[in-house]
Amino acid sequence: MTQWIVELVPVNPVKAAADGAMLPLIVFSLAFGAALARVDVERRAALLHVVGGVQEASLVLVRAILSVAPLGVFALALAVAARLGIAAAGALAGYVAVVVGITVAYCLLVLYPAAVWFGGVSFRTFARAALPAQAVAFSSRSSLAALPAMLEAGRDRLAIPASFSAFYFPFAVTLFRSGAAIAQVIGALFVATLYGIPLGPAQLAAIAATTVVTTFSIPGIPGGSIIMIVPVLLAAGLPAEGVGLLLGADTIPDMFRTATNVTGDVAAGVILARREGHEPVRDGASDPARPTPPGGE
Repeated sequence: MTQWIVELVPVNPVKAAADGAMLPLIVFSLAFGAALARVDVERRAALLHVVGGVQEASLVLVRAILSVAPLGVFALALAVAARLGIAAAGALAGYVAVVVGITVAYCLLVLYPAAVWFGGVSFRTFARAALPAQAVAFSSRSSLAALPAMLEAGRDRLAIPASFSAFYFPFAVTLFRSGAAIAQVIGALFVATLYGIPLGPAQLAAIAATTVVTTFSIPGIPGGSIIMIVPVLLAAGLPAEGVGLLLGADTIPDMFRTATNVTGDVAAGVILARREGHEPVRDGASDPARPTPPGGE
């Protein structure tokens, strides 16, 4: 374990990138970002401008890869099916069922109770407020597409001030993806099981650490999180081509993990708003978006 911790700091970050040592590369990137925050604003802006261009080009490249991904998925699935037979289909079905089951359980047993207990709203109020954003996320498989519904839910149904929600929800949609973290861990364990690779404590720790960091950089496009599982696989020493098998069965898991992402963002928004002193909407209270008529409702 001591050696594993020492190796997290790369001697040569360029070599770490070339060798696919993703976790040391992530550690270097975080340290470099922290150092960049202390650089003069004008010089920092020049570098950030270049990085922004690289990011935009990378998103274009990711979209192009996803557009031709079915061909690669078919080739990978054909080889696995020839080796494992009908068991491969059963394994993928099991993977889908586990992702769906755990994301639903996480919403019902963790996110909803957290919003009720720490956010001060009733279960019914929170469920009704989050439902439109969940529906958009489920159908579009994009957290960004659900952002307008999240803003509306915070303003009209949860009485979150516009000054708070206008900053928080875009920030949360960009960075926080609890559903993706769940799916990436399950996907890595599935690939390890499918290829018969045992995982020791160090590999499990690498999966957990890499998952936490990579979820902050997932592009807000359908299927974006499944692409970002590659660093998780490489950090644990698992074959990166396993992502092709996950991509072939990713539509249904992507729907549920995107809905979980949105639910977590709304729950955290309610909790943070309550901590800032904003009172939540109670059952039976009038909708803040609808003025009460002179004679009452």
